Amino acid sequence: MQPRTLPRGRAAVLRAVTGCRGRREEQALHCLVCKLGLASDVVLATALLVRYGKRGLLAPAQRLFDEMPRRDAVAFNAMLAALGASGRADDARRLFDRMPEPDRTPASWNTLLTCYCRAGDLASARAVFEASLRAATSSVVSWNAMVDGYCKAGRMDAARELFDRMGSSLRDVVTYNTMMAGYLRRGDPAAAIAMFRRLTQEGDQETPRPTAVTIATVVTACTQVGDFGFGRAVHLSARQLLGTSPDAVLSNALMDMYFKCGSVDRALEVFSAMPPGAPNLFCWNTVIAGLGRNGRGEDAVRAFRDMVEASKKNNEVKPDSVTFVALLSACSHSGLVAEGRALFGEMLPAHGVAPGAEHYGCMVDLLCRAGLLGEAVRLVRTMPVRPNAKVLGCLLLHARGSGDGVAASEWAAGRIAELDGRDGAAYGLSNLYASLQRWDHVERHRSSAAVASGKEPGRTSYDPHAR
Repeated sequence: MQPRTLPRGRAAVLRAVTGCRGRREEQALHCLVCKLGLASDVVLATALLVRYGKRGLLAPAQRLFDEMPRRDAVAFNAMLAALGASGRADDARRLFDRMPEPDRTPASWNTLLTCYCRAGDLASARAVFEASLRAATSSVVSWNAMVDGYCKAGRMDAARELFDRMGSSLRDVVTYNTMMAGYLRRGDPAAAIAMFRRLTQEGDQETPRPTAVTIATVVTACTQVGDFGFGRAVHLSARQLLGTSPDAVLSNALMDMYFKCGSVDRALEVFSAMPPGAPNLFCWNTVIAGLGRNGRGEDAVRAFRDMVEASKKNNEVKPDSVTFVALLSACSHSGLVAEGRALFGEMLPAHGVAPGAEHYGCMVDLLCRAGLLGEAVRLVRTMPVRPNAKVLGCLLLHARGSGDGVAASEWAAGRIAELDGRDGAAYGLSNLYASLQRWDHVERHRSSAAVASGKEPGRTSYDPHAR
């Protein structure tokens, strides 16, 4: 491959191309390149090609590539990457087959392999992977891409087979992180923990060093299995393992673990140790939800106010729908009626978050827990959207325990009966009637639900003739 050189007079144009931020600027520079007679310059053309590919502008990228009088390996790989990013696996394969053999670099093979993995065509991906091995152009990137493809498809046995085949000399920390994430995604956190132990306890000098992603993944696995002792031990050794302070992702995982095991003070210590401006929205939401879950509703409200003040300074972290679910739930569990009313009222006008059914459900729960059944009914009646079975079921659940909740119970039950019988929460209403020994309502509701779902009352979906 010939070395790529650029005459000094064209360097400014190249810097402008690589530094432009908008589509109009890119197109204007493209026109300028053509007017200056520089369109045949493979370096400038490739720089434009890369910009188009990164923005998903496949048509101008393809046109530019087709018009290039001379293409080298970098240009081919740029076009290949553009096709791969757009999910055009078949077109990427055709372009790959057109590439001169000397221009097929490891990046070319990896791009094609990743493209097939993204498309879910693991058979073609594996064929490309094995071909790269035979061509002696594979690298750890190729192996990791194939392992990742199997993990995301839930094929952990195939991923593990490749992991074992790699050997300790080839695996890097990305390999371990990919396997751990795959086990978590498959619902096997114990296997993720075992993979972490293997990474940190083999004692081999070639064993890679864990990253913040590694630690965050194993902490999440510990949270899922309830192994808080090991999670705490990992936290204590994190600085030694990483050599740096936890980032936002790891801090969020640690806080979630501590909140769920009831160690509120330790969770807040992790939060306080984060640099100013470092907590992202996920971190704030975790703090608000964790405080509410542990009966610290007033602290959750204060944390929310702190978040709002922080957003005024950097304009980066703003509350979302999840924030208000956590906040209103915290108010509900701590009996903060006035605070809950105020926060619910300011959602849309102050923060631009429209209340959804889940927020109304939190408010119904808050009001009913405080004995304000009538206010809860009025709130549900004035909902701008039709209340779902969860909102109505919450109202019905509280109304049945109230001495004057008969009318509210009947109204809520009537609204639930009008819902789609296939709604799981609507089906659950029959169980609620059974707990009240209202057997007439049980039979009536189950029949209506069965009719709505297309089933004959009293019959199952089992077909004795089905094979």
